Amino acid sequence: MATVHPSVKWGQKKDHILLTIAVQDIDKPEINIESTKLHFKGQQTKGLTYDVTLEFFDEIDPQTSKYCKISQNHWEFMLKKKNPSKPFWKRLIKSTDKYQWIAVDWNHFTAEGDDDDEIEGADGKNWGDLDGMFKQMGGGLGGSSATDMNDLEGEESDSDDEPMPDLEEAPEANDDKVKSNQETK
Repeated sequence: MATVHPSVKWGQKKDHILLTIAVQDIDKPEINIESTKLHFKGQQTKGLTYDVTLEFFDEIDPQTSKYCKISQNHWEFMLKKKNPSKPFWKRLIKSTDKYQWIAVDWNHFTAEGDDDDEIEGADGKNWGDLDGMFKQMGGGLGGSSATDMNDLEGEESDSDDEPMPDLEEAPEANDDKVKSNQETK
């Protein structure tokens, strides 16, 4: 039986780490969550065994951390940080080595200094105060600072503004070639 590392994606918020482990067809894995590490092991019905131990960058609270199977191929872990007032984690694991099976889940990642309230609205798509940003840059989305299209009247027209000529019909050269090929056969 082959033993492989499962694909692991992780993201973080101020108070927790969201971890997703991608494995196929494992219903009852061995899962052990400790303050400094997580161990996940499971065997597929077809024989492949997934096994990984992650030694965390910092401590978590195993008592308040949770996990569940979110699909046939994914297990999700919500790991509560032991001390959310500490700086954000620089990486998921203590080791500085790069592993191709560990990746950042940008859908569940907040960098230190990001304000969740400004970036995410009720639908998760609020981009903050765009009008305020434009005003700081010397413009705005409306009001007197916005460009008035009437101010553009009287300026010279551009060649792009001229109407395009009508399309001409293409010669039927291909039909003549087909006929001549049929006649020579």
